[in-house]
Amino acid sequence: MGSITARGFNHVALYVRDVRRSAEWYKETLGMEEASAAEHRVFLRLADGPVLALFQDDSGDNVGPGLHHLALSLPDDEKEAALDVLREKGIELARRGPSLSFQDPDGYWIHF
Repeated sequence: MGSITARGFNHVALYVRDVRRSAEWYKETLGMEEASAAEHRVFLRLADGPVLALFQDDSGDNVGPGLHHLALSLPDDEKEAALDVLREKGIELARRGPSLSFQDPDGYWIHF
């Protein structure tokens, strides 16, 4: 059985009430640059490369106490092998947006 060695965080994702307002705050206050955006999400790049992802939660139920998900960095050529390792360990994978994700023991979503 293979192994996985995460190299760092790719991005951290937060729920926010107003994605555009929050994105502007992070850009103006912390100097982040917008990397990409869609209707209910904005990805902001930090100066050294990692990303803060903001996801709009219109209900506000998840804002503050809830972490949307963690994304870990792996070299592109290791991602499929890492998913195979998770499968071998019996860890269920689920499609969430463009990524295959899995959950930790407490239910937090993680993807590469």
